Parts: sequence; C-alpha cells; structure tokens
Amino acid sequence: MQRIACSLIGASLAVISALVALLLSDAFTPGRVPPMLAFWAACGAGGMLIAGLMMLERTSRDRHPVPALYGR
Repeated sequence: MQRIACSLIGASLAVISALVALLLSDAFTPGRVPPMLAFWAACGAGGMLIAGLMMLERTSRDRHPVPALYGR
C-alpha cells in the first residue's frame, strides 16, 4: 500500500514539474500549451497527490503503536 501511495505522490510531483516547465517555456512562445489542458493536468496531479497522502495516512494510522490516540 505504501509503494502505491509513494508512486502516486511521485507521479503527481512529476506531472506538476512538467507542467511548470511547459508553462515557463510557454511564456517565451505563447500558444504552445492550451489553458484547459494545463488546468486539467493540474487537477489530475492534485487528485493523485491527495490520494497518495490519504493512502499514506491510512497505512500509518493502522500501524500506530498507541491506538488510544485514535479513539480505539
């Protein structure tokens, strides 16, 4: 589960980095990246990042040594 979560987080950071690079290069030659493509790519990357962080939180909470901290 942690490998999948880390893969999601890494993939989202790669998409965000590629998107930033594309948008910076688009500043020099406008019109190369459609604005809606950039928007949906950012939404997808955010979704992958949130999903990965939720998966990491769930696995770390299930293996916590003090269950009383989580109301169990």
